[in-house]
Amino acid sequence: MSDPAVSVVIPVYDRADRVGDAIESVRDQTLDDWELVLVNDGSTDGSGEVIDEYAATDPRIHAHHHDENRGISAARNTGIDAATGEFVCPLDSDDRFRPEKLARQLSYMRSLPEDYCGCYTAGVSYDAAGRRIETIRTGASGDLWPEVLVRHDFRPHSSHMVRRSCLDAVGGYDTDLARGVDWDIAIRLARRFRVGFLDEILVERRFADDNVSGDPTAGNPTYQVTIREYLREKYADALAANPRTGRQFDARLARHRGLAALEAGDRWRALREFTRATRLEPTLGHALLVPLSVGGWSTYRRASRLVDRNTPV
Repeated sequence: MSDPAVSVVIPVYDRADRVGDAIESVRDQTLDDWELVLVNDGSTDGSGEVIDEYAATDPRIHAHHHDENRGISAARNTGIDAATGEFVCPLDSDDRFRPEKLARQLSYMRSLPEDYCGCYTAGVSYDAAGRRIETIRTGASGDLWPEVLVRHDFRPHSSHMVRRSCLDAVGGYDTDLARGVDWDIAIRLARRFRVGFLDEILVERRFADDNVSGDPTAGNPTYQVTIREYLREKYADALAANPRTGRQFDARLARHRGLAALEAGDRWRALREFTRATRLEPTLGHALLVPLSVGGWSTYRRASRLVDRNTPV
């Protein structure tokens, strides 16, 4: 039996009530030339039994199990190591592929030059109640370096289709990073390769009540700060070599530090961080945050739609 063209990798941790929908979205693909690698990362809720049941019904589905929870990066790496396809597609257990996703992307990837590591698509997100939140369509393509250090445009992560050889070349996912692993892998891929964008909505993101990235509309500032501080240290050399990018990165780190302070009720610290963000990157959005700090977190939440339209991510 020949290797499949595409390997879909789903890491699973305590998602017994949801992972079935993600699996079914792969089984519903119009493309048949795929395998599905499921990695149970030490779940305690019966997720392992769920994925074993699916593996028993379809020879294209393979279940792997960690004896203990090792984290999202380790689970993704286990899946990549087990994958045999030329292309790898990550899929979060909360998300769904639309039926034509793999077929449309594979055709698009075959049209790209070899220096493209992969491609991504547009997506749509829903809240826990199934209400549509937003369409995710960044449109960035080609050479994303060094802008990818500042803006995570290579998303949503579940829309990726990446050459297995390129994932191997960058060393897979960073197991020292518990959160923001999608941005980090995007940085390392974009540092060495170009990226394609297929302007079709082929992925559906689902925000559950326990998503670590927080409220789908307001986000989680502390989560953002944790990621950005880690990336600041990890890519200090690249940021120093690109001073303008470094200033933009530090401005947005200051912005999220300010939002975290505002959420915690520390308005003076928020004011200092927003002022620093405005000094480093003088944009209308950063400037608007300065007076909003006086009103506190509730004021920011009410005004966040206006601010977010004018504030870089």
